[in-house]
Amino acid sequence: MKGKAIAGLVLGIVGIVFAILGFWFAVLSLPISIVGLILAIMGGKELKAANAPSGIATAGLVLGIIAVVFSAISFFTCGLCTICAAGAANEINQLGNELENALNQYGGM
Repeated sequence: MKGKAIAGLVLGIVGIVFAILGFWFAVLSLPISIVGLILAIMGGKELKAANAPSGIATAGLVLGIIAVVFSAISFFTCGLCTICAAGAANEINQLGNELENALNQYGGM
């Protein structure tokens, strides 16, 4: 009966840890967090219908929401950082080519 609530709690914890670890883990964290959130909601409904304590489901719900938010933030910020780093590397490469062409033009190399 508590299986879905416990699974939601565990996936919420895993989602938060993966979101903190960085971009590639955030790619995995977002679907894990969403599944954990759904399981926590379903487990909470089942526990409330059976008049059983639903604290585990509530904790899973809270951690699932936090995990989804952290995952989204981590995914988008790390993605932007990767795009900026690639753009900077391209600019440095272009500057190096321009410098090499200028030195070749003036017989420096």
